[in-house]
Amino acid sequence: MKTQDKTQDLSRCSQIKLIDSILNEMREKEMCEESIEAAKPYIRAFAERVNMSEEAAMIFAAFFDCFTYSRIRYKDIAGFYECNQVTILTYWPAISELVKRQYLNEFKDSDGEQYYNIPNEVIEAVRENKTYTPKNYSNISLEQWLGELCILMNKKDHSRISYDKFEECLLQLINGNPHLVIARELATIKDKTDLIIFAAMTNLYIQNHDEHIMRSDLEDLFEHAWEMRNQAQLLECGSHPLQEAGLVEHSISDGQAEKNAWMLTKSAKERFLQGIETIASSDEDRYVKTPDTIVPKQLFFNPSVTRQIAQLESLLQADQFTKVQDNLTKYGMRRGFACIFYGAPGTGKTETVLQLAHRTGRGIMTVDVPNLRSKWVGDTEKNTKAIFERYRNYCKRADLAPILLFNEADAILCKRKEGAENSVDKMENAMQNIILQELETLDGILIATTNLTGNLDTAFERRFLYKIEFPKPTPEESKHIWHTMLPEISESQAFELAKQYAFSGGQIENIARKQIVNAVLTGNESIEMESIREACKTELFKASNTRRIGFC
Repeated sequence: MKTQDKTQDLSRCSQIKLIDSILNEMREKEMCEESIEAAKPYIRAFAERVNMSEEAAMIFAAFFDCFTYSRIRYKDIAGFYECNQVTILTYWPAISELVKRQYLNEFKDSDGEQYYNIPNEVIEAVRENKTYTPKNYSNISLEQWLGELCILMNKKDHSRISYDKFEECLLQLINGNPHLVIARELATIKDKTDLIIFAAMTNLYIQNHDEHIMRSDLEDLFEHAWEMRNQAQLLECGSHPLQEAGLVEHSISDGQAEKNAWMLTKSAKERFLQGIETIASSDEDRYVKTPDTIVPKQLFFNPSVTRQIAQLESLLQADQFTKVQDNLTKYGMRRGFACIFYGAPGTGKTETVLQLAHRTGRGIMTVDVPNLRSKWVGDTEKNTKAIFERYRNYCKRADLAPILLFNEADAILCKRKEGAENSVDKMENAMQNIILQELETLDGILIATTNLTGNLDTAFERRFLYKIEFPKPTPEESKHIWHTMLPEISESQAFELAKQYAFSGGQIENIARKQIVNAVLTGNESIEMESIREACKTELFKASNTRRIGFC
């Protein structure tokens, strides 16, 4: 009776809370009857909430503890439950259930070893306490179809979906929409390899107006590298079935056919893309990074920064943002939001923008600051105005306004030159004045990141509503970053490194990446503290010999 009462109380708990409770009950315990029994009420409540077996719910909790990993292996789950990998294999039916329900993506590496990751959609559903429902690709509109094709190709490019699942979803997208010309025509390509290559080329043309598709654009499509090599050889020789069918041809450059680049033929566009040119992504879309392509990451900051970021995230949620803008309009105030993230390099400014975009479902339109400048008189001003015009055009068509990101904007935010006489200073001032004017009429979201603080122009400072400083992490925060980046080391080792080296998150990531590279080069997957310390010394040397280069 007591257990029933407890389970009844748990019905009001969020999915995150239930998973956290399962992990807390079973953490650092062997997978035994006692530990399972202790976590049973939470396991049962979560299983009922998402309609899966209790064994699957228990195993999923351990997988979810590794949700930031791109490759979750049996040893990771065995390490959590402090058991051997064979014990985890006894739960194979539960893992298969999770794969079938699409709570896990299943992969095999080049050695045939299996690994998994959790789809972003599942992470979001759990975080938002919603029931995860796999996508239904049938009977959708042309706009939705094009969007789903783009998402599917991005997932494959970023290894967020297995080859088998990718092929299955692509076929569902094509065969489930015979009312669309493009789907109906794609269904006539019977060879699956030809279909995948042509669908990828079609997506690149629609999304990026790409008339110059290269081997590198296609090399992640297939499970095995040799498959793409074979296809590339046929394409290079002009004997690929898609070329023989008149659907693909070599790209033309300076009047000459390029051996290693291809494009859709005119007849292919006329046959497959009827009605698409009017609704396909316009020139602005190629500059926008969509939220589904951003890999979720856990970030660690002090309480003040965490609180400010949470407030900004709350503001950027679609419903809240609309309400706030309506209220600002009511009081005759500016509707746009300009924010500045400042602090030392590597402290998480850019990554925070990415995670805000991902969590709020917004794209990111990134400004290439160095390319704004031109040696030609007047072109810098034109380039600057074009950025904001492009942003406005995208906002008119998009459901949610993207974030306009001026990354590493030190040079354009510094103090304007008084009494500027030479052409370079005049150009810089003109560019800054245009940005200041645009901030006055901004009807969206702009975030600038900078390492500067003391040399910031006061006119810019007044126009940034949110100003968030990103300090270097404290040892406690740094410990979490070390342990997240290198989960193979213990918490005590992570804390030891944190106390000894005052590194930023970016520097710690550099060191972690070196360990991964070394593991591949040496064939030794174990990570030794000696190797980490050696990498730390190298990073210290670089940090102590850097000097600032720039306009300001």
